[in-house]
Amino acid sequence: MTVLEQLAAPHLTARQDFSAAFVAMNRIKDVLQVDAHVPVAPVFTLCEQVVASPAYQRQKQAYFLYQAAAEALQLVALRPDPGGRSADRRRALALLNSGMDLPHAAPRRAMAEALGMLPLAVDSLPVASEPMAEGVSASLDGLPRCDVDWLAGYHIHCLNGWVWQGRSLLAETRSGEVLVVKCLRAGEEPIALCRESAWMDHLRGLPALVERPFHIPQPLVHGRGVLVQAPRVAQSPPDGTTLHPKRYAIAFLTAPSYFRYPNEAAANRRLDGGQVREILSRSAWLLGRLMAMGIAHTAPIPLFHNRAQRHRREDGGRYRWTHAGRLDRWLASCRYPNFGVSGLRDFEHFEVVTGRSRFRYEIIGSHLISLLLVAGSYFRSKAPDRMGLDLSGQPVDTRDLFDRSLLQTMIGDIYRAYYEGFTGDVFPEGASITPSHLADRMIEEMGLDRHMEEILRVVDQDAMDRFTFTSFLESRGLPRKAALRKTKGQRDIVLMTGPHLGGFNQAISLPELIDFAAAGAARCVAGRFCLEQDRLS
Repeated sequence: MTVLEQLAAPHLTARQDFSAAFVAMNRIKDVLQVDAHVPVAPVFTLCEQVVASPAYQRQKQAYFLYQAAAEALQLVALRPDPGGRSADRRRALALLNSGMDLPHAAPRRAMAEALGMLPLAVDSLPVASEPMAEGVSASLDGLPRCDVDWLAGYHIHCLNGWVWQGRSLLAETRSGEVLVVKCLRAGEEPIALCRESAWMDHLRGLPALVERPFHIPQPLVHGRGVLVQAPRVAQSPPDGTTLHPKRYAIAFLTAPSYFRYPNEAAANRRLDGGQVREILSRSAWLLGRLMAMGIAHTAPIPLFHNRAQRHRREDGGRYRWTHAGRLDRWLASCRYPNFGVSGLRDFEHFEVVTGRSRFRYEIIGSHLISLLLVAGSYFRSKAPDRMGLDLSGQPVDTRDLFDRSLLQTMIGDIYRAYYEGFTGDVFPEGASITPSHLADRMIEEMGLDRHMEEILRVVDQDAMDRFTFTSFLESRGLPRKAALRKTKGQRDIVLMTGPHLGGFNQAISLPELIDFAAAGAARCVAGRFCLEQDRLS
């Protein structure tokens, strides 16, 4: 009898209590780590029984037993295969894959994480460095100002005046392109803008991206690098936009479609369903292809669990979908996605992620969630004024704005395109994907604004000075006079800032979105892992 058989036998012949099963499973993991040749048949039988046992599902700490079982299966999948034991690998991966379809959340989560954190070939490469953000000299005095005379040296002639869009100044040019002057925010370092310019140059040189339309802007470079001073304009930037006092900026030329979004509300700019499907699918493919190369866009849209507590949370309030918490202001987060008609945008958010399997798994899930949220926002943008609570305090019902069939198709397009971009292979026929239930749940939760409240805790108020406190309340929709009347630090303040997906400091109200992200990320990683292993066999 092998060591694994000895460990598994007590459980297989008589039901063990939770603690004994947990200890046995972890000892099995230890054996698998030190003995690459031990027969693994007992591992499969034991793992199947563990995930099927109703007694374990009721345990408070059940996730940790399932995690141990999933990690044991992962170790089997990772064993060297000199004797052609690929059947063991295939069975281990099949068990992990089928575990993601179980009715209980704990084993689904454990199996998805084990698949999603499989190592890939890109992880064994030397850790890639970020593109060099050159052009930040010790002194920033004397930088050129991006005015008419300076632009003439690049043969750029603007047709009309400057227009603010967020923190950027835009101007149409005689060539038909758009000149963008992107300004540094207050409190940021100039190197951040230089890094964005460097990413533009780096991505333009990647041939793997030419398979799908992806316009990459062209930064303007001068003798001292890429930093310039923004042009002097009479109009102020939009409310809530605080810029660096020195007005440091970068300038780049881009296509007019760079600022066309898939979910615009204005009638003269609104896209039809087919156009939005194409944008979502192409964006998913591009995000997936870059991830496979170890390059992540970390913010297709800004995702937060709690914006109000950003300053005192270690995670800055950013959303960790693996925690399945409330998703803050989902509709507002979708207003200006960092992808659109021209492709991906806002290059400041690119980051090298090779060798970080957990981070990769979480980023892929965030990509899928972001794409689905924007898909939902497309339908809501048909009637942007229909939002919040009605006069009787009931959630505004916008479910009639959604096209269920189109949403289902979008979900399928996003998953398929991301899979193909990430794996470099065609989407497998018969792959597990059931968009109908997810579409129904998205319509139910995104179409009814049940969760509108945000709470500004006293502790967060105390961290603000009076000006910041008043500005915060105004930014959350409170009239200025009402904001000035509020006493800082007296009591928690309830603000109606939604819609959110979930109540304040509660779980997400659309857990199906988390399940989709977990299973989708896991199957993308597993798909690429299998292809890489097949090439080695």
